[in-house]
Amino acid sequence: MIYPLYRVVSSLLPFVATLNLWRRSLREPDYRIRIKERFGFAPPSIRPGSIWVHAVSAGEVIAAEMVVNQLLQSSSTQRVLITTTTPAGSAEVSRRFGNRVDHCYMPYDAQRCIRRFINLTRPRALILIETELWPNLLNITRQEGIDVCLLNARLSARSARRYQLVPSLTKRMLNSITMIVSQYEDTAERFRKLGFPKAGMHVTGNIKFDLSISEETQRSADIGREKWRGERPCWLAASTHPGEEEVVLEAHLKARETHPDLLLVLVPRHPHRTHDVEVLASTRSLTTARYSDAFQSVDVLVVDQMGVLLEMCGVADVAFIGGSLEGTGGHNPVEPAVFGVPLLMGPDRMNFEEVCARFVDSGCLTTVHNEDELASELLGLLNDPDLRKRQGDAARLVVDENRGAAESQFRIVSNWLHAAS
Repeated sequence: MIYPLYRVVSSLLPFVATLNLWRRSLREPDYRIRIKERFGFAPPSIRPGSIWVHAVSAGEVIAAEMVVNQLLQSSSTQRVLITTTTPAGSAEVSRRFGNRVDHCYMPYDAQRCIRRFINLTRPRALILIETELWPNLLNITRQEGIDVCLLNARLSARSARRYQLVPSLTKRMLNSITMIVSQYEDTAERFRKLGFPKAGMHVTGNIKFDLSISEETQRSADIGREKWRGERPCWLAASTHPGEEEVVLEAHLKARETHPDLLLVLVPRHPHRTHDVEVLASTRSLTTARYSDAFQSVDVLVVDQMGVLLEMCGVADVAFIGGSLEGTGGHNPVEPAVFGVPLLMGPDRMNFEEVCARFVDSGCLTTVHNEDELASELLGLLNDPDLRKRQGDAARLVVDENRGAAESQFRIVSNWLHAAS
């Protein structure tokens, strides 16, 4: 009974979701663009027969980059279609792949929208990045004979419990998936307990550890160090959310009592919140400048562009990872770690449990709960260059020791596609 009910309710989804798009577009105008695609009207330029890769937003696009590049390199005739849900994800596709792939927004999970999209694009197979389980999407792809792979899959204990509340719907979705390539064994075991067969499960590690620093990124980081900080100490607050910026700014004020020239590079998760962050800083008498502006010597540099977080990791001495103090589940700690930067993070890290555990075990990720703890740990690292170097080297070593998932995942996906063709 659950799926028929979902099917009826989801028929209203396009109307409700469009209202939500309008609301979000008041802050992010890009949500008003290409709305027809969300109803399944794929652009005519999209060629049929592609491998369809769905990556929700920028983080998933970045995670998929190496596998997609390997797919494109494996055959000169291989076509790849990447769908995203957010404008940030769309921009990341353009930035990383240009015209080497087809791209549009993912249609709403309503039957008409999904069927229209599949009829127009006729994908060869579908690869879902991380955990994107939508009942109509999976039901229709199964009906159409389209094999589905869940790649770099992660499933927290909390999410698994939610799926257990609707066992018939969960089983129906999992029966529509051909293969799951899991980041870690804990996720694999949770999928098995939900009913996914062991034979279709692979465990490879997390492809986010395969991040590398290009010459261009290193050059941009070097320029940023010279332009923004010079000889000043500097710390980074990456991918922050509402409620966290206040904590970060208060910690910054406390740390500046010891280091008056300390620079904070503050990167809100959503760039459209730049003005809000500037207001919060100004109420604390902190001067600010935007990354996109001409150089100014300021207390806080607010990054107002997508796609530059990695290079800013190379500017900082210490990094705080946002989304970890206010219930979001945390964000990716690998980006600063690859530059050898010690890590500070709140206790909420559901989205990266296994990744964070490796840094914690190596002594290079410290948990903070509030502004006092953040300021204290930050000062401890700023005041002790040897400690900072030890933790930074340990963070980089964790990344190096966990590389290789992308190659394993590409090999598994290649064999799967060959068997499916």
